[in-house]
Amino acid sequence: MSLRSLRSKIFLLVVALLLAVAAFVMLTSQRNVTRTVMNSERHAVSNVMELVLRDAEARWGALLADKISTVRSGRRQLMQSGTVVAAALGAYADLAERGIMTPGAAKGMARAWINHLKLDDRRYAFVYDADFQVLASGNPDMIDRDLSSLSDFKNRPLAQALLEESRTSGYGFAIYRWPPSAQRGDGETRYAYFGYFRPWNWVFAISDSAQDVIEQIETRREQLENSVRDTLSKLTLAQSGFIFIAADDGRMIVPPPEARAGLLDAKDGGGETLRALLARQDGGGKLQSLRFEGGDGPWQIESARFAPLGWTVVAVVPESDLTAPARELLNRQALIFVGMMLVALVCAWLVAARIVRPLETLTHYARLLPEQDLTAESAVPAHIAALPDRHKDEVGRLAASFLFMDRKLRENVARLMRETTARERFESELNIARAIQLGLLPVPLSPITREQIDLNAVMLPAKEVGGDLYDYFTLPDGRLCLAIGDVSDKGVPAALFMAVTRTLIRATAEDETDPALIMQKINNRLSENNPNMMFVTLLIGVLDMTTGELKWANAGHLPPAVVGADGVVRLLEGRSGPACGVQEDLTYRCLSTVLAPGEMLVGYTDGITEAVNPQNAQYGDPRLLAVLSNPPVPAANLAKRLLEDVQAFADGAEQSDDITLIVIRRP
Repeated sequence: MSLRSLRSKIFLLVVALLLAVAAFVMLTSQRNVTRTVMNSERHAVSNVMELVLRDAEARWGALLADKISTVRSGRRQLMQSGTVVAAALGAYADLAERGIMTPGAAKGMARAWINHLKLDDRRYAFVYDADFQVLASGNPDMIDRDLSSLSDFKNRPLAQALLEESRTSGYGFAIYRWPPSAQRGDGETRYAYFGYFRPWNWVFAISDSAQDVIEQIETRREQLENSVRDTLSKLTLAQSGFIFIAADDGRMIVPPPEARAGLLDAKDGGGETLRALLARQDGGGKLQSLRFEGGDGPWQIESARFAPLGWTVVAVVPESDLTAPARELLNRQALIFVGMMLVALVCAWLVAARIVRPLETLTHYARLLPEQDLTAESAVPAHIAALPDRHKDEVGRLAASFLFMDRKLRENVARLMRETTARERFESELNIARAIQLGLLPVPLSPITREQIDLNAVMLPAKEVGGDLYDYFTLPDGRLCLAIGDVSDKGVPAALFMAVTRTLIRATAEDETDPALIMQKINNRLSENNPNMMFVTLLIGVLDMTTGELKWANAGHLPPAVVGADGVVRLLEGRSGPACGVQEDLTYRCLSTVLAPGEMLVGYTDGITEAVNPQNAQYGDPRLLAVLSNPPVPAANLAKRLLEDVQAFADGAEQSDDITLIVIRRP
C-alpha cells in the first residue's frame, strides 16, 4: 500500500480519526452521558412536580369557586330579606305621608316591627340613622348601640362607609365582627346586606352569621387535603423517590415515607437541616432546585411553594436513582462503539478505493467548464452525465453538483437577462404610478379663493409612491375643505389605499359638510372590506374663509399647529376618534376653533417629526415647534423653511417615511 496514493491517505486518515474519536469519547462520554441522563431524570421529576402543582391549582380553583358560589347564594338570600324590609319601611312611610299617622308614630311602628322580625336562628335585621345610632334590631343587644367605632374587614368605619355606599348605589355588602369588643378575633364573623331608606335617611341591614360558610370551606379544604394525600402517598419518583407537602402551620399534608421521616431534620455538611434550607427558598410559585448531602444522601430536591393553600411541595430523589440508568447506558455504548469502529474501518477502505477513480474525470470536466459558452445549450459528455447514476454516494453527488452547477449557471444567466428587462419595466411602471399619484393632488385654488386664503402643500414620498395624502377644495357653500392623512403602510399598497381615501373624501363632501360626519362615513367605507387591516390617520377640516371659523375632526392624526400673529404656537389638541379603517360604526366628535387674521394653520405627518439623522436621532416635536415659533410669513415660505430644516437635520440620511405638509394662512 503506497502512502502517496489518495486511497491510502484517506484510509489512514479515517483510522487516525476513529482512534482519536474513540479515545476522546471513552474519556468524556461517561461524564456527558451521566449528565445527560441525570438531566433527563431531573426533567421527568420536574414534569411530575408541574403536574402536582397544576393539580393543586385546579383543586384550589374548585374550592374557590365553591366558596364564591356559597357567598353569592348567601348574598341573594340577604337581598331578598332586604327587599321585604324595604317594602315594609316604605309602607309605614306611606301611612305617614298620607296623614293616617304622624311620622313619629310611623317610625315607632317600623322600629317595633324590626325588633320583632324573625328571620332564622342567626339572621336578623337592624336599622341605624345618620348619627350611626341603632334604632331597632332583631338582636336586642344592638338596640341603641353606637356603630361609629365599628369597622369592617376592609378596616373602614362600617356605619359611615355603608351609609355613603348605599346612599350612592342603593345597597352594599360588608363583613364584620360582632360585638365590637371582639374585633381582634374572638367575636362572631358576620356578613350583611345594607340598604338605604331615603324618606327617613335610615340605613337598614340584614345580617347573618358567616360561620356556616367558614365551616363549609374548611370541610372542603380537609377533603382536598385527604384527596391529595391519597394520590401522592402512592407516587414513586425514579426508583425510590417520593413527594411530600408541608403546610405553613407545620402540618404535613402528605408526609414522607416512614423510612425517610427523619430526612427533614437531617443536616448537611454545613450543619444546616433540610427543613431550614426549604424555609429559605421562596421562588414565587416557581420550581427551586437544590442538592442535599445530609442523611444517607446525596439527594436531588425540587421544591415549589403554592401560596393560595400555604403549601410547600417537595420532590426528593436519591442521586443514585438518577445515575443508575446512565451507568447501564454507558456499558451498552462501549460495546456498540467497538463494533461500529471495526465496521467503519472496513468501509473506509472500500469507500476510499471507490472515490479515487472518478475524481480525475470530474477534474478534467471542471477545467473545461469556464471555457464554454454559457448562453448556449449544455452538451455534457455521456460519461460525465452517467456518474450520478453509477455512484450513489458523495462522488455521485459531487458529479450531480457539477451538472447542477452547469445547468444553474446557464439558467442564472438567462434569468439575469430576464430580470434586468423586468426590473427596467417595473421601474418604468413605478414612475408612471408616481406621476399618476402626483396627478391626484389638488389643483391650485382659484384666484378669488387665493385672495381669501394663502395655502401651500407639499408631499415627498419615501419611495416612488407613498401613503401620505393631502387635499383641499371648495365646498358648495363657499367654505374650504382641507384634509391630510397618513396610511399605515408604504409603497404601492399605501398609495392605492391613499387614492381610495382621497376619492371617499371628495365623494362624501358632496353631501356632508360636517367634518365629523364626513369622517364617520369614510371610516365605514374603509372598514367594510379591509382584509389587510390597513388604516389611515386622517385630519379633515372645514374653514370659513370669511369668519376664520375652523371645524375639524381628527382620526388619530398628529395635532395641527396654529401660529399666532405674534409667533406663539399652539397645538389643536383633541381626538375625534380612532384611525379610519379599524372598525365600523364609530362616532367621531367635531372640534372647532377660530383662525384670527394673520394666524397660520400647519398640518403635517410623522414623516417630519420622525425624520432621523445619521446618529439615528429623531427630528422631534420640540424642533418643529421651534421652527414654527416665528411671526407668520407666506405659506410657501414657511413650508420651504420647515422642509429645509428637516433636510439639514437629516444630513444626508435616507428618508424613512413619507413627508407631507399643508400650510394655510389667513390674511
